[in-house]
Amino acid sequence: MMSDQRKKEDRDWAALLEDIVDMFAGRVDCNVDRANMAMQCQSWRDTVDSLPERIQLPWMLVPYRRSSFMPHNVMMRGLFYCFLSGRAHCMPMPANAYDARFIGSYEGGWVVLAARHNSGYVVVHCPTNHSIPFPRVVLLRGCPVSDEFVLRACAFSCSPSVAANCVVASLVTSFDCSLNHRTLVAFHRFGASAMSSGSVLEAEDIIYYRGSFYCLTMIEDMIRCTPRFSQDDPPDTLVVRKTYLHFAPIHHDEGLVVKARYLVESRGQLLMVVRFKSVTSEDTSMFAFFQMVPDGPGDGVYFVWQRLPATGGRMIFVGHGASRCFEASVYPSCKEGVYYFDDETFNQPAMVAFGFSNGRSYTCHDNGYWPGPEGEIKRSYDWRVPSSYTPPIWFLP
Repeated sequence: MMSDQRKKEDRDWAALLEDIVDMFAGRVDCNVDRANMAMQCQSWRDTVDSLPERIQLPWMLVPYRRSSFMPHNVMMRGLFYCFLSGRAHCMPMPANAYDARFIGSYEGGWVVLAARHNSGYVVVHCPTNHSIPFPRVVLLRGCPVSDEFVLRACAFSCSPSVAANCVVASLVTSFDCSLNHRTLVAFHRFGASAMSSGSVLEAEDIIYYRGSFYCLTMIEDMIRCTPRFSQDDPPDTLVVRKTYLHFAPIHHDEGLVVKARYLVESRGQLLMVVRFKSVTSEDTSMFAFFQMVPDGPGDGVYFVWQRLPATGGRMIFVGHGASRCFEASVYPSCKEGVYYFDDETFNQPAMVAFGFSNGRSYTCHDNGYWPGPEGEIKRSYDWRVPSSYTPPIWFLP
């Protein structure tokens, strides 16, 4: 029988040759996994410390079914699926994130929350627990709308850490009653007393691109909103210049129904990603990609959506206000295609606002990866039943 000392010698991972450790570490793309590797021994720590930090792919929040059923030891933690690791990370969350509705995110660990589903809006920096509140009032042409509104998605002009220079564009829905509502695109700077909006717009998505916010409408036109302000001006001082951009109509494939539309920046260009379902199922069936191309000379207002035949080596993570694109060649452990989560409740603001008699029900099962026209969808967490407190989101570490 092998002695205990011999077993210990055989398991001395710290004695591995430096080249072998370098090879292992080079195959670990997730920074969390690298940090865990560095904790094993000094030689492994030295190897990991010598590696450049990798740009991380988004993590997908995997909601629990009901916040009231969470075990006590996981109440203050969030479960996030990491595509680089192929597994979920369990990470600490801010105190005000418990039982909150997650809305969106920004790079560096910022998340947008609604503490009470349709109020208590705040952006929180998860690593430090630093939070910045959103205004509680939305103005339409200078007049307040209803007291309660549903924040559905938002985009940032820069990191919220630079609060004085950051402009936030939000898609908000206000209600006159449970069945009569309107959606606005509202803007504010941090510290302002109100969000301001000049028009009602049923926007599908919003993105910050080359100094302006672009709002995608349901007829696949866009409105370009360019904010203007001086850093020395009070936070309530903000002027937004709006330009309507006209696009030639697209005839989508017959037998498919548009489930959602997203805007994403890729290789310096603005893309529209269209998500489809079949007429017989509510689950996602495929995606299509369109590039914004001018239709005419000069810097005009007429464009066409030029369809791209395939993903073209892209990894696209779609989500309202938080879509991101990465090059698949940089992440050999992952594949090109579209990564998506269940955002069906984006189109159900009344459920978020009122809950109705059966409470709030955020769908969480239609998550997955679409490799392209020739491949089959691979679903993630498709067994998930509806959550009572939040839909999934992308977390951008």
